[in-house]
Amino acid sequence: LEGFLFPATYPVDPSKPVSALVDYQLATYAERTKGINYSAAKKKNLTKYDVLIIASLVEREASTTKERRLIAGVIENRLRAGMRLDIDATVQYAVGSWKAELTKADLDIDSPYNTRKFPGLPPGPICNPGEDSIRAAANPTPSGFLYYVAKNDGTDLHYFERTEAEHEDNIHRAAANGGG
Repeated sequence: LEGFLFPATYPVDPSKPVSALVDYQLATYAERTKGINYSAAKKKNLTKYDVLIIASLVEREASTTKERRLIAGVIENRLRAGMRLDIDATVQYAVGSWKAELTKADLDIDSPYNTRKFPGLPPGPICNPGEDSIRAAANPTPSGFLYYVAKNDGTDLHYFERTEAEHEDNIHRAAANGGG
């Protein structure tokens, strides 16, 4: 059910079974996503499930609505270019814990969720994304960006780049801001 349990605050009745809450979350997902336009994704041969997977990546990578659409665009650009996604959040999911720093062993984990090792989308969502992330994944911001890295300056924003050289420069800038 990963991806389909809509994240929200729900009233919980302790006298009801857990399945009632799960049903409520699934119904909320259906209700909150029924107005999303998937036509742009369909033109790119992406299914609604592909969009949900991308949305889960976006949910873990972005904090702002504007950046969600940009990051979704980067993911789309990398997929179209046949590049690995190289998203640390997928490695965190594969490892089974959220760490501040990933080790070399973590990055080498042999899992289809490891987008640092395997090209394409992981086989399923890595979290339950919210509506903003699903909308962003269905309709990303077009750009020429192929890379992004967290600024690590306290803003929760990212640097976006078109080239690997620019990306390397921004990795160093982020490190100088206190990031790893």
